[in-house]
Amino acid sequence: MRLVGLLLTLCLFVPSAHAACPADGVQLFPAPGSVVPTNTRLLLEGVGSLSEKVGALPGRILRMQTEGHEVEVRIQRGWTSTLGRTLVVLRLAGPLKPGLVYTLRLDDVLPGVKVLNSMGHSMPEWNSGRGQDLARPRWLKRPVVSEGIFRRTREGSERFVKLRMSLSEDSPAYAQVTLSRSKDKDNMSPQHYVLPLHDGVAMLGHGACGGAFALEDGKSYRAKIDVFDAAGNLVQGVAPLQFEAPVATQENP
Repeated sequence: MRLVGLLLTLCLFVPSAHAACPADGVQLFPAPGSVVPTNTRLLLEGVGSLSEKVGALPGRILRMQTEGHEVEVRIQRGWTSTLGRTLVVLRLAGPLKPGLVYTLRLDDVLPGVKVLNSMGHSMPEWNSGRGQDLARPRWLKRPVVSEGIFRRTREGSERFVKLRMSLSEDSPAYAQVTLSRSKDKDNMSPQHYVLPLHDGVAMLGHGACGGAFALEDGKSYRAKIDVFDAAGNLVQGVAPLQFEAPVATQENP
């Protein structure tokens, strides 16, 4: 299999110093417009004021449509971030047909919603691939912590830890991370969330406009990382990573 750049460049990259905060809306994994296997699994994330609405969707039904074919999509509970984001899992009741363009009818449950990683469109689309993906990906490079990033911007403080990894996989992939304190004196509940991968990099933390994980200055953390492809196939497990959150310094006044 060929090594592809692991995509899904959502809002979890470190933004530029004067970037405007994104509007309320939803994001989807894999990103709309990408090629997905016919047995794909989708993830729907609510951002800002849409977080609560997305969190209320489990149990509802959506539809994936193309000309002459429709697949029922069941909404299941996923994860909630401490920073105002909620994610649910969208499971198809049957396979897509190969080589077609499918539209997810989000307007059935969220009329007029803005899809932030689909040019703001409320009717996101994907291209179905040649068939089902039944094999789990293989590691080429297991996850490592490459660097910590802290900066202050016009909008506020940003704190990230950059994770690097690579795998042999033909479809988009993402990391499900369970984050807890290494020395949990404060009894912090583990945070569970999904991070997009872009060119083998996942940014764990939060920007000035929010993010998946709340990191505290200099605290020690333990991150359990599970990586899935677009069909929901799990990569072989890896040992949890230990790291310290980046701290504010004199160089970052």
